[in-house]
Amino acid sequence: MKINLGCGIKKKVGFINIDINPKYDPDLLCDGLCLPYDDSSVDCVRAFDFLEHVANDKRMDIIEEIYRVLKPGGKFEHYTPSTAGTGAFSDPTHLSFWNMQSWLYYCDELGGIMRKIYEIKASFKVEHLQDYDSGNGVIHTHGVMYAIK
Repeated sequence: MKINLGCGIKKKVGFINIDINPKYDPDLLCDGLCLPYDDSSVDCVRAFDFLEHVANDKRMDIIEEIYRVLKPGGKFEHYTPSTAGTGAFSDPTHLSFWNMQSWLYYCDELGGIMRKIYEIKASFKVEHLQDYDSGNGVIHTHGVMYAIK
């Protein structure tokens, strides 16, 4: 099972397309904070231009929920505006802010001590984590990570 969180107009074939806005006609109407799937039941979670629309005080909650549903070794791929550029702040619909350092808290090999301090369960092995200049002052962080369980 593969899910596409915050699909908006960018539905993906072969994925369960999830969005909170019914105008996009998603397969599942949901905010992503309480996914209706069993623990360790999802092979892949895709979140492209979605996480920045989750309230700042729910950042850890959404990552913990993604981690909860992923199978051991399940793939989490994200594409999120980075605070390294102005685009993260200029869009009035952005509610939370991310950058390369943000992701390190969820990486077992890099954020182990911080994960313990903040009681973060989510643990990922990074395959790819890089910033890309998308133009017009927007920098996106693209990551491909795998759930360590």
